[in-house]
Amino acid sequence: MGRIAALIVSIALIWTSTLSGIAFAEVTLPQPPVPVLDLGQQLSARQLQILNQKLIALEKDSGFKVRVVTQKDQLAGRALKPYWGLNERSILVVVNVYENNPLDFNIGMGVRETLPRVFWQELQGRYGNQFYIKENGREKAIVETVNAIDTSLRQGGRASVPGIPREHWLFTFVLSICGGLVAGFASHGRDSDQRFSWKGLLISSPLWFILFVAFGLGPVLTRTSDWVPVTQNLGGFLAGGIVGFLIPSPRRDKPRTNFL
Repeated sequence: MGRIAALIVSIALIWTSTLSGIAFAEVTLPQPPVPVLDLGQQLSARQLQILNQKLIALEKDSGFKVRVVTQKDQLAGRALKPYWGLNERSILVVVNVYENNPLDFNIGMGVRETLPRVFWQELQGRYGNQFYIKENGREKAIVETVNAIDTSLRQGGRASVPGIPREHWLFTFVLSICGGLVAGFASHGRDSDQRFSWKGLLISSPLWFILFVAFGLGPVLTRTSDWVPVTQNLGGFLAGGIVGFLIPSPRRDKPRTNFL
């Protein structure tokens, strides 16, 4: 029994070491080091060239080191840190090809003051979700992720990801219209001889201000400098205000006083 147990243990150790060698084999990394390692073969040669040039220029201009690795069967593992010389001002973007939500980030402590945790959560949710990957592909997700990081670092840091997706803008547009409906309806005159009520508009301002400004304009202004969605939300607010004002509302008649 002792020999059989020893034989089983030996086979298990050999099998484990073999699998470990296959899964975590130190791949041959190109020299000199390049900013993007496409081990998962997700990018074209042209995309690799553009991303490498962009990240080299970003490091030179900002001092932040951004590196990207895509991986499938081969894992570079611990070899990446000495290969790239990663430090507290480094950002490592990891793309795991076999996962539905493939984006992951390793952020140095020196980066978190410039790009806080909420930024990375939004970035992962925008370009790393399975619906975006299914519609646009992993290669576009990688390119857009690098572009967002590049823009944010060059701006000196920010708490939100630049640019606003269409579905997010539609949400802000609907809320702008709702804010206009509230403002327009509240502006009805309450007496039969009063057409417009400034008092009603001011009293209802906390509600329509939150809908229009905080949830309608705020997310757009903090994510893009494009005035088109801002103008569209403003137009939605005004249109909603007109519709709300045209909705019939009960009016109070002034009591009549009969003089004898």
